[in-house]
Amino acid sequence: MTSSQTEGFFAPPDHPAVPLTADNGTAMPIDEIWKALVNDQLVPYFQPIVNIQTRRVIGAEALARWRHPAMGVLSPITFVPVMEERGMIRELTELILEKTLYACRDWLDQGFDLKVSINLSAQLLADPQLAGHLSQKVRIAGLDPASLALEFSENTLRQHWSVADMQLATLRQAGFGVLVDEFGIGVGLTDKLKASHFSGLKIDRAFVHGAGDNQHLRAILDEALALGKAEGLQTIGMGVEDAADLSVLSELGCEAVQGYICSAPLPATGLIPWISQWEKR
Repeated sequence: MTSSQTEGFFAPPDHPAVPLTADNGTAMPIDEIWKALVNDQLVPYFQPIVNIQTRRVIGAEALARWRHPAMGVLSPITFVPVMEERGMIRELTELILEKTLYACRDWLDQGFDLKVSINLSAQLLADPQLAGHLSQKVRIAGLDPASLALEFSENTLRQHWSVADMQLATLRQAGFGVLVDEFGIGVGLTDKLKASHFSGLKIDRAFVHGAGDNQHLRAILDEALALGKAEGLQTIGMGVEDAADLSVLSELGCEAVQGYICSAPLPATGLIPWISQWEKR
């Protein structure tokens, strides 16, 4: 795929995604965050995942956002670290998960069967009731477990593998997808990919951006993608922003991309209109 082809292939729709309000990344006060939680201001936005070869939208990742009444849409850096410190991350995850599942149900009713992924913390990875809890949530929403994939960072999996091994097997047996998020060098995790607990790899942006001009990055990216393909895993390049990055991923056989080259994260009500417009181009 040449540079000109990728530029045309991934030309953004005429009506771009609603961007984040500019913020300086400063953490908000805990009382403001608590009000946001109580007043239903914390919501999922969805960033599309697009197959490189077919140009079809194959899913989306749910990302937490804060719809602040005065400051607009705020990034997670303004509230997630504080919630982690205060032991509130489970409440946030529950909220985002529930809203995500009902968004999926709404999309399904509109004729769009989309798979959505959500990132889970080390705390939830250690919860022995996780698979049962998620299965109940999915059933209540009227969805199939295959509609949901759980993302765990490479670092989390490596540090907590003694817990993760059985947990991931249980999640897969329950029908959920399991993705390795921020996958890179894979030190200490490469052999674990052979355990059949995973459905895909999301390649860290750090190894994607600039790989076309950096042989060291390209070699790491090539090895990560080759590993994923060898194990029959879906491969997704993260944080893809320009045609150069897309071209390298396509050349090395990456299956799909996620990033601003396609779209910024979208509100639940904006995803289907965006897909309809995207797939007409």
